[in-house]
Amino acid sequence: MIRQMKITTFILALAMVAAFRVIACGSASDEDGAFTRESSADAFSSFSAVPSPMAPAPPMAAALAPRPEPVPAPAALSIEPKFTVTSSEGVAGRTGSPGPQPIGGGTAFDFNDNEVATQSNSGSPQAQHVSQRRIIIRTVNMQLVVTDIAASLDQISKLAKRFEGWVVSSDRSLTHRGAIAIRVPSDQLDDVILLLRGMAEEVESEISTSEDVTDEYVDIQSRLTNQQATESALLRLLDRAETVEEALNVQRELSKVQQEIERMEGRIKFLEETSAFSLVSVQLKLAPSEMPVDAGADQTVSPRIPARFRATFTPAAGIDEFNFTWDFGDGSEPVFSNRTAPTIEGDKRVTATITHFYSDVKNSPYIVEIEMDGFGETGVTEGSDILIVTVTDIPTVEVFAGEGFVIDQGEEAEFSGSFTRPEGLTNVNYKWDFGDGTAPETGLIPEGSTRVVTAHVYEDFRPFAYQAVLTITADSEVGEVEVASPLTVVVTEKPAWTVAGWDARDTGRTAVRTLSAVGAGLATAAIWAGIFSPVWIIALGLVYVGRGRLKVRFAKSGRLATEESED
Repeated sequence: MIRQMKITTFILALAMVAAFRVIACGSASDEDGAFTRESSADAFSSFSAVPSPMAPAPPMAAALAPRPEPVPAPAALSIEPKFTVTSSEGVAGRTGSPGPQPIGGGTAFDFNDNEVATQSNSGSPQAQHVSQRRIIIRTVNMQLVVTDIAASLDQISKLAKRFEGWVVSSDRSLTHRGAIAIRVPSDQLDDVILLLRGMAEEVESEISTSEDVTDEYVDIQSRLTNQQATESALLRLLDRAETVEEALNVQRELSKVQQEIERMEGRIKFLEETSAFSLVSVQLKLAPSEMPVDAGADQTVSPRIPARFRATFTPAAGIDEFNFTWDFGDGSEPVFSNRTAPTIEGDKRVTATITHFYSDVKNSPYIVEIEMDGFGETGVTEGSDILIVTVTDIPTVEVFAGEGFVIDQGEEAEFSGSFTRPEGLTNVNYKWDFGDGTAPETGLIPEGSTRVVTAHVYEDFRPFAYQAVLTITADSEVGEVEVASPLTVVVTEKPAWTVAGWDARDTGRTAVRTLSAVGAGLATAAIWAGIFSPVWIIALGLVYVGRGRLKVRFAKSGRLATEESED
């Protein structure tokens, strides 16, 4: 247990030494991110009690035992740099050579178990020039319009190889679109962009971004040097382990350090490659051919009355999918659709009819535009057209058919209607519908006239009124105008014949009415007699009885008078 604690204490001491190495070797840099190194003897003098990882490896027991006297620290740390900065736009690949590699002709370092070699030449002009370099990652995204997708992809691929670059990815899943990504040397990126522009019909967009990763690169290199020094010390400590437990403890720490070294090396390699070779992503779009489109004739409409739009177009052979957009020019949302239909006129097609309502006449006229594009095996096609829509109010026409009247059956009735005639009306017509089932009377009203006069004979009598209607129709800028006005006609039944002011029909009608009244009175009397028959019977019985008594009384009176006279 005590030995394990000693090992742990020793590992922590190694980590502290490595931290001071960062301060001495890598963390001190100028404002441009270049490497500067200073002597770290003073930094290590305070840690003289800690064994130097560069010193010859003592036995494991001696390494773990407390040291009575401090071990002198080396005059300068030794590192093994693995990268060389070669250009302002990028960093060269890893040298890979096992020996010490100078950074821009600066200081060369190498590990040695017995000694530390230091060669200081950091003040040379070449080292000062390297210290001003920046590590820049440049990325370019372009959208190009080309005449041939396949040929353009091949040209861009050859262009990458010509500049000693390579193709990262390529996509040609659609006949009218494609994509390719290449990497080219950063110092030749501007030349590549110029050539890409030249092979395109149109450059729709070009976005270039730059990222300065100098600080990150310097920081990772410094930390990598620290981790490599720790790795070397752990390897020496592993060689001196006397027990399996000690070896396992050191191996566990060594694995962590090595994983961190691999991660840093991978990141450094990525920064080197991405800065040395810029990424160019190109989106290709097939240049469309022209497609004739006819939006139709200009229109004049009125507010809140539907305006209808339909376009005619002639697509190229092999184009069978279509999209179109109507922009009505009044600020409303455009209407998208893909519904089209063939016509009997050869290759011509028509779009579906689109209905739109304009709310007012304030900003009239409006420019209406249709944009179309088509896709197919032969490529892409597009076209557009415009028309003018004038929004105006409907002219107001007032119609008066006349007052209702009464006429006898068979007599000629005169009709006289009138209407207002605002400016802009043409082809003004009238229609009289007399309401008796006969054919309406129609005609064209002369220019300047506002009255319609006609006559009609009602041959049949009926107990309820006829309804005649006068309708005025006219053409205006916004379409047809139609207004109607009705009137009532009462037709009475015509008399059969009349003599000297005496009308047999009227007399007979009067007689019939009188007889009807008498008959009605008699019927009423009979009804009342039936209702009161018991009363009448009683009354008649009383009268009858009274008359009999009177007769007896008169008879007695007569006999008495006769007897008195005889006496």
